[in-house]
Amino acid sequence: MTGALARGQMAEKAHAIAYWLLPEAAAREVFLREIRRLARQFGAPLFEPHVTIFVAPENPRAPLEVLREVGPVDIELAIHSIRFSEQFTKTLFVQFERNSALQQLGDAIWKAKGARNRYLIDPHLSLLYTKLPSKTKQRLADNIRLPFGKVGFTSICVMRCTSPTTRAVEVGQWKLLAP
Repeated sequence: MTGALARGQMAEKAHAIAYWLLPEAAAREVFLREIRRLARQFGAPLFEPHVTIFVAPENPRAPLEVLREVGPVDIELAIHSIRFSEQFTKTLFVQFERNSALQQLGDAIWKAKGARNRYLIDPHLSLLYTKLPSKTKQRLADNIRLPFGKVGFTSICVMRCTSPTTRAVEVGQWKLLAP
């Protein structure tokens, strides 16, 4: 095997199916404004505000079937804090408190999807995907002010994404599979 071919194969990433919990309209607008402002400021990608509740490798079970089996959602999450990390998809994010209703929803998707591994939800809503110095991220986290302490989530969408997503170009390749 040539070096270039081996590098090309190593560079290929798997795709995954992600189930996102979407905030109700008023909160969505607040989060979108913040995501857009930060994306403009740092040349970062735009994305829909969401909380990932399940991720699994692609499989033949159609996302719409899974969503029908799970049924309607209505979950409220309390905001814990604004945080940051070294992980690209958690550059700057809103950390929510865990609750049993959220994990039960994730488990319902896990069972309906017939996935092998359970997904432990880390309820967060990202505000920025990029690489920044820790001091900059700390300053940003310290200055984010949200006009609410709890957020209602009333819908789910399903996305096909690169796993793991580590670059802006990969965010642009995400594909909506089911609303």
